[in-house]
Amino acid sequence: MQLHTRLNTRRAVASLFAGSLVLSGAIVLAPTASAAPAASCTVTPGPNNTYVTISGEGFTAPRTLNDGESTVPLAVDGSGHFLVKRFQKNVNYTVLAVNEDQPFVFVNCKVVKGSNTQSPTPSPTRTPRHHRR
Repeated sequence: MQLHTRLNTRRAVASLFAGSLVLSGAIVLAPTASAAPAASCTVTPGPNNTYVTISGEGFTAPRTLNDGESTVPLAVDGSGHFLVKRFQKNVNYTVLAVNEDQPFVFVNCKVVKGSNTQSPTPSPTRTPRHHRR
């Protein structure tokens, strides 16, 4: 009788173990909801640093652009992109959500190097001469 009970116990344990492996594999292999693409914003200086171009992607409308002093509405298109030129330089820009339920409540824009920026030519330095009398 003990032999029969041990066999049944082993079968039950083996069945539970196999079942848990199948279920855990199903959980691991189950498709996950794809995460929303991250929103991003870049600030690119124009030629001779006379203006900046601010571009963004991955946003939902309505949005505003904040430069630390003022906030202006952004025209975000249906694909989540926007493009703005500003004549302010060296300013930190932030894209803000207008509604509380929007993803990416605020996104700080990253400054990237412009393709046509020109750096000023360094002026030669002069060392002072000491005159002896």
